[in-house]
Amino acid sequence: MTWQYQKILKKILGEGDVQYEPRTEEYILGISGSMSTYDLRNGIPLVTTKKLSSQLPFEELFWKLRGERNVKPLVDRNVNIWTANAFDRHLRTKGLEKKFPKHTPKWNSEFEDYSKRIKSDKKFANAAGDLGPVYGYNWRNDKDSKGNNIDQLTNAISGIKDRPGSRYHVLSSWNVSRLSDMAIGPCPFWHQFSVFGNKFLDLTVVQRSNDIFLGVPFNLDQDALFLEMMAAETGLIPRYFHHQTINTHAYLGVAPRADFWMEEKNVKEFQERFRKIRNRDGYLELKEWYSQNSPSESEGNERKDHIPFILEQLSHGPKKSPKLNFIQEIPFMEAIQLPPLEVVEIEGYVPHKWDSKAVMAS
Repeated sequence: MTWQYQKILKKILGEGDVQYEPRTEEYILGISGSMSTYDLRNGIPLVTTKKLSSQLPFEELFWKLRGERNVKPLVDRNVNIWTANAFDRHLRTKGLEKKFPKHTPKWNSEFEDYSKRIKSDKKFANAAGDLGPVYGYNWRNDKDSKGNNIDQLTNAISGIKDRPGSRYHVLSSWNVSRLSDMAIGPCPFWHQFSVFGNKFLDLTVVQRSNDIFLGVPFNLDQDALFLEMMAAETGLIPRYFHHQTINTHAYLGVAPRADFWMEEKNVKEFQERFRKIRNRDGYLELKEWYSQNSPSESEGNERKDHIPFILEQLSHGPKKSPKLNFIQEIPFMEAIQLPPLEVVEIEGYVPHKWDSKAVMAS
């Protein structure tokens, strides 16, 4: 399954265009879309060309499914993927975003203090850790025109059980009236389940924004588990997981490293060299060339350029996809209250191991 993911990596590096992204204040190399299909009967699409701990995406999924909107429950489980986004929202709420500009030592220092307080000060975390009505909060706490609560998740479960042939088994987190209140808009914003033959359950996810190196492997692992859990709850067989991406990109970091990509001749030469690669050693050779011909990353902004990491990852061949097993049979709504690794386990995951700790854009 990892070969499909690597195919997207290659398309971005060989054909992508450079664009400035204003929210993160970073440059990206991207394409406008891709489509992949994974058959869960052959295993789950957990990437094998780098090591990914399933605890992190699984904890985030359960957090979403509970309808949470504060980072504190994640931080308490040592999951910090949302902390920087909560910090950015905290700065905006307090009108401090100009006092602490992104990608500066002042931002880094203030974020370090903020992270410590989120962990230790529950009262502070209740206010400063709020992300707004993101993802799962919309799934579990939408409103109709009369102000009544709509729980999209329970509606989807009951709909699949009672009206399997319906085409309304949808969870949408793209709530236009709430976007300005969110720390960031939802990346995967459309989840639609389909039943065929009253036997198979399929899932199609549409994702508007895709960090191909750090984000997409999370999404693939996470939504595969979502499909497996929904199938178990409704008595169906999990089958196809379709992942439709829109803005699909690799992060290039910030100046001075990103200055390399501001020169059209540099982009052209990099992509020409990339397209000429014929074996996996060629990716490491291009990684070395890129390192020698691009500026160093500035202090405090190391590892924000994901190109070296992607080239390293492409130098490793895909391995056999692992399997997902349920440790115990628990009703869906009870299971999501537990630590995920008490509910499910991964079998046969033997990834390539190397230093893949890039820094996530926020």
